[in-house]
Amino acid sequence: MSDARRERLDATGFAEALGCQLIWGFISLYWRLLSGESALLVLTCRMVWSCVFIVLLCSFLTKTRFAHLLRDKRALAAFTASSVLTSINWGVYIWAANSGHLLETSIGYYLCPLFNILFGLFVFHESLTRMQKLAFGLAATGVTFFIAVNGGDIWIAFVLALSFSAYGAVKKRAGYPALPGMAVESIITGAMGGIILGAGVAMPAIWGLVPATPDAMAVADGPLKSFLMVLAGAVTAIPLLLYSAAANRVPMVVIGFLQYVSPTIALILAVTFFGETFTFAHGVCFALVWTGIALMSAESILRRRQMRLLDE
Repeated sequence: MSDARRERLDATGFAEALGCQLIWGFISLYWRLLSGESALLVLTCRMVWSCVFIVLLCSFLTKTRFAHLLRDKRALAAFTASSVLTSINWGVYIWAANSGHLLETSIGYYLCPLFNILFGLFVFHESLTRMQKLAFGLAATGVTFFIAVNGGDIWIAFVLALSFSAYGAVKKRAGYPALPGMAVESIITGAMGGIILGAGVAMPAIWGLVPATPDAMAVADGPLKSFLMVLAGAVTAIPLLLYSAAANRVPMVVIGFLQYVSPTIALILAVTFFGETFTFAHGVCFALVWTGIALMSAESILRRRQMRLLDE
């Protein structure tokens, strides 16, 4: 392969990775359009329609084969677990974004790399470097301070970070290819969403378990709202496919840095667009988490540079 071709692929991969993070960063604006409906209803529609879009894309666009995984008991167990985790993550995010807690979602996704450390330690029996221990200690201090000053809102960040990191750990331990796994996972997620949606049609009171929190942006027009519910499947599927494509073209260290784009956008939107209050406790928590992330990033860069020198 020529150097020009390789550079073009790298640029394409970077654009895919960045595009994925931009969509995830601004997705709270989309959920605000649907804030007039119960977050549980929005979640179930997202589960069902993302299944439709992902299966269609994997089957016809990428020609991905995945039927054999539906007969694999180990695969079904793994993807059932990942489907439950991703559904929890989606549901909490939708509710939090529509109820004035977007700042806490930002904290949650900043905490993900640090929660990954815990899964690496206890699930994959990895050892921690001194810098990782220091980074985790700083983040733990920031979260503890936030809990002491602001009370229980931090649970949102914990659930998002824990579910997202556990999702990654389950997928890593299972070890199945990304696109076939995504298709099977979406089928299971869609089936769960369909069951809840059917129960909600039979007993509408179910939607009241998670009451709507209408925003000024909420769409009132019925047909447009229905269209947005369906389009939620594409809004979910597209960044997932972009991420999977980027992972094959871009070094993981680059993807690791880009993953902070989406929570940064969420932080900016929360304060400047949605009018959430950035308190002193938020400032301390973010500062300590950011410091921990910076230390880990610096260590990663130095380690990668040392490995490159050894290879030369």
